[in-house]
Amino acid sequence: MKDIVIITAFCDTKEKEDVLRKLVYDFESHSSFFDVMVVSHLPIPYDIVQKVSFALYDKKNELLYDTEYRSTPWFNPGDERAILSCYTGNFNTHLAIWRMIILGNSIAKNCRYKKAHHIEYDVNIKNFKELYENSLILNDFDSVSYTKYVETVDPILFGTYQAYRLDTLHSELLILDEDRIKLHIKNSEHKSPEKMLFDLLNHTKKMKIKDKKLLDEGGNQFGMSHNKISNGNTAWCVPFFDKLTKKLGFVIWNVEEANQDIEVQVIYNDKKIFNFGTIPPKHWRLVDLDDFINAKKLVVILNNKIRNIFDFTNENNNFKNVSYRQEFIKS
Repeated sequence: MKDIVIITAFCDTKEKEDVLRKLVYDFESHSSFFDVMVVSHLPIPYDIVQKVSFALYDKKNELLYDTEYRSTPWFNPGDERAILSCYTGNFNTHLAIWRMIILGNSIAKNCRYKKAHHIEYDVNIKNFKELYENSLILNDFDSVSYTKYVETVDPILFGTYQAYRLDTLHSELLILDEDRIKLHIKNSEHKSPEKMLFDLLNHTKKMKIKDKKLLDEGGNQFGMSHNKISNGNTAWCVPFFDKLTKKLGFVIWNVEEANQDIEVQVIYNDKKIFNFGTIPPKHWRLVDLDDFINAKKLVVILNNKIRNIFDFTNENNNFKNVSYRQEFIKS
């Protein structure tokens, strides 16, 4: 039986829709080995529907805005003390994405597929070698994942593509239970969907882990929404409470190599302006703004647009728990 490719998508611009369209059309020449399913939280264009075996439009697209549900990634500038912050994004898409994955998995298993490849839509695949190879690997392993290695952060599962057997897949990736997913996120220290997905895919301890660089061979592009179609968004442009110095700090990290230069300014307490100038790709900047006890308000301006407004008089206690630099220096 053929493998099933489950493409999850949220294409809210014409550019993103064209990326999905190209991906689906590129799979046509591999239709003897792969069937394709598209699962989307937005209506799927009819020409794309005609090219796939399954097309599922799921209207519900619940985003998690409360800080107790938002991911808290970390960055360790200078390899000394890590900074953790939920303000790298304005909400968590964990539930929305997992809803698509789980619905796709359940349909695929009920249609008696044995092997699945989950791909987020924002890819350009010119070389399908890895997908064919992973299908063979699944004869001996239960899942295949890729790890992305970036300086100053822990190695982590690359969320754009995974392959797995459906007959050994964890039940939480087959049966949709949104309350349970929310509870897991709430109780998680890291709230990382990648880490949580890794744990579920590896529940049998039979996972093949590969370097993400293998996906990029042959001119492939995976995770394009993190760079060239991300509309210039920069995750690491956030204030934080320094637990060691009790200062209000600010960090900028233009992490993606494909990004353009960014410009950042902050207005502190409606009185003082900090201009950080131009930050090129793969560069970071870290500063202390003031003693945290003096902080009342901070306006963050990224590329001449207001990104965030922080009112520390209302949320300073919670802020310290969700955006902070660790107290202890790494030994």
